[in-house]
Amino acid sequence: MSVTKTTYAQSSAIKSRARPEYRRDMKKKAIAELEFLPILQSLLAKRHGDKKLRVFKHGGDAELWFSPDGKISQAPDYKAMRANGESFLYEFQYAEQTDNLGFFDFKVSKVGKKSRGGARVAYGDREFFYVVKPGAKYAFITPEWIMANGKEAGVSAWGNRTAFRVPHGVFVKQLADGGAQMQKTIAVIDDKNVLLEFQHNFLDAESEKLSRRLQRVVDEKKLVKIVPETPAGFYEVCFLLDKLNKRPDAPGVWMVYLAGMLGEVKTPMEMARFVFALDFLYGKMATVSNNEKAALMRALVATDKAARKYRWHGKPVDDNETPAEETRQMLFVVNLLEDLRQDAAVLLGADMPKVEKIFETVPDVAKTAAFVRKVNRDAAD
Repeated sequence: MSVTKTTYAQSSAIKSRARPEYRRDMKKKAIAELEFLPILQSLLAKRHGDKKLRVFKHGGDAELWFSPDGKISQAPDYKAMRANGESFLYEFQYAEQTDNLGFFDFKVSKVGKKSRGGARVAYGDREFFYVVKPGAKYAFITPEWIMANGKEAGVSAWGNRTAFRVPHGVFVKQLADGGAQMQKTIAVIDDKNVLLEFQHNFLDAESEKLSRRLQRVVDEKKLVKIVPETPAGFYEVCFLLDKLNKRPDAPGVWMVYLAGMLGEVKTPMEMARFVFALDFLYGKMATVSNNEKAALMRALVATDKAARKYRWHGKPVDDNETPAEETRQMLFVVNLLEDLRQDAAVLLGADMPKVEKIFETVPDVAKTAAFVRKVNRDAAD
């Protein structure tokens, strides 16, 4: 018996799932949306005098923060449920800076839909929850207000796609002070984005190592050897296949073999390479058999346990690694591990807690981000 990963029905979708660099952009969006969810719930509960009001993620990325087929969900980002059963939708927008903005832009498709006569009619079942990072300010904006105060025009930053453009001076008058809690949430988002960018450099470094190895074949007549049936060998083959945008004929069989080698994985570098190979192979599977699912679960549970036991900010496990590089490796592990955990829980129905916030496996995000910022500053000097 096998489980079909329905969202991976097309081969093109399977290919896009396996690329962490694609998921990085989606994850930036997810970090902000998940961190602001409790803020939105608190604001709406006060606004409506409803302590039982609850807010949930909504749309195609309600549980999976990246789409395997490369598409961005067009549905509103949140759904609010009041105690009386009424529901309302919220689009989320987050402005990193505003000083240089002449306009605040809203996609026309999110503001309203065209009627049979061709005129665009504003949605009446949703609002925009707009957060401005400088000053930690926010506003609730209705589509009707946007259409009344904005004009349709092309936005060069969006490939000249049409948007409703509200003048800066008009929009900022709608902003309210978000207070200390919103400032704290913005700081957490900044910290997590620092971690996200830092871990991504692991792949760049691995590509550079591979490039040097291949160049030595010509320059120094050094053979490139890949040892079969080892975690390192599986990783190297998967890394090369990923670069070639190819897939093995039997990714599920490979994944079961790889999962059986977990006992040989000891250091953060080995964990990072193991999880990359696991993520690559899982992403190429259109269906998952019971045997493959069991192997995947064993690997995820064991890797998650090892990641949570890791001594963040302590002496490196591997004496050959610097604290900076080992931190990068472990952040890479956590990044892909949380993706895999969520995928298994949502698409495979695995008995595994769903991820509620990105980088929740890191015990002290602020401390880790401060360390990463220092590493970046030192590297820039």
